[in-house]
Amino acid sequence: MFRTPLTNGFLRTASAAAHLRLFVLVGVVTVLVTRAFLALTDYPKLGGGAGKGGLHISHMLWGGLLMLAGLLVMLVFTGTASRRRGAVAGGVGFGLFIDEVGKLVATDGYFYRPAPGIIYLTFVALTGLAWWVTRTGCADRAAPSGATRAASAADTALQGILCGLTPQERSEALRRLRATGEPTTELDAALVALLEAVPERPAPRPDPYRAAARCAYAWLVTQVSGTRGLVHVVACGTTLQAGVLLVAVTCEGLTGGLAGETQWTAIAGALACSLASLVLAVRGTALLRRDPGAALRTLRAALLVDLLLGQVFKFTINQFSGVADWLISLALLYVLSLQVTHRQAARPQTPVSPTALTAR
Repeated sequence: MFRTPLTNGFLRTASAAAHLRLFVLVGVVTVLVTRAFLALTDYPKLGGGAGKGGLHISHMLWGGLLMLAGLLVMLVFTGTASRRRGAVAGGVGFGLFIDEVGKLVATDGYFYRPAPGIIYLTFVALTGLAWWVTRTGCADRAAPSGATRAASAADTALQGILCGLTPQERSEALRRLRATGEPTTELDAALVALLEAVPERPAPRPDPYRAAARCAYAWLVTQVSGTRGLVHVVACGTTLQAGVLLVAVTCEGLTGGLAGETQWTAIAGALACSLASLVLAVRGTALLRRDPGAALRTLRAALLVDLLLGQVFKFTINQFSGVADWLISLALLYVLSLQVTHRQAARPQTPVSPTALTAR
């Protein structure tokens, strides 16, 4: 019988990364929709106001209730469907909750200027957590331990007991269970028997709209990753994005536009990050002809400096008007990531000589 001293019984589900990404995405969309709705409706107060005898039902309350609902769904019910619904409900609740973080950290309340930066930093941390879970999940699938294999197979079997398994799901679960080549244990044999005994569910009919969306996405990925000229566009965009802020702040300072500014720490942080991003972008652009691989890595570092650090200060300065700049940075980073992946896939594999095989 295997033991799990390092995890102490905490084993990730096979869909942990996907549900965490769903939670983050729903939370981000909730914050943006809430801010846009309140701005368009002139910030109404549900309950009649916060004056003498008046009530103001903050949407932080609804956020807490939705997070509670998502937690209860995942605690009471089992299966992938409950985790998906819990991630959606919890994501909406967390978005409503974190949107009012200004009321928790300052007397300025909802309009506390650094609040958007705090919200953005929170979602950056959650995105980093999702990336870590995805990366460790890939490592577990590449070299799974006995506990990981058994837990994954049991999770799939449990889902099959609830709603059945398609032939593809069953064969994939059995393949993962037998993939390591280790001696079969009694638990493995029991899980194999359980997976084979689970009722079969017919494969879902192909959805033409979903199939068309997948084809369109695959075509887009092929076009973006195979077009080398886009790298120069990304290099120019990264350089301009970093330089525009430096020029804009300089012009505002020379014309007296910053006379009443109070967020000097945020301005200094944004300038420092933009300067670092500009230096990296210029260096990456210069390396495009000599060393394309190093150029792509340097340009990606420039965008990561902006996304992980610079945007925190930009949201503090510009509030949520900085969403457009954030979306542009994400698009540029996505194009660069596809180029890096395409370049790594096209790199020829070094053949192993017979001498090396004999030596092994």
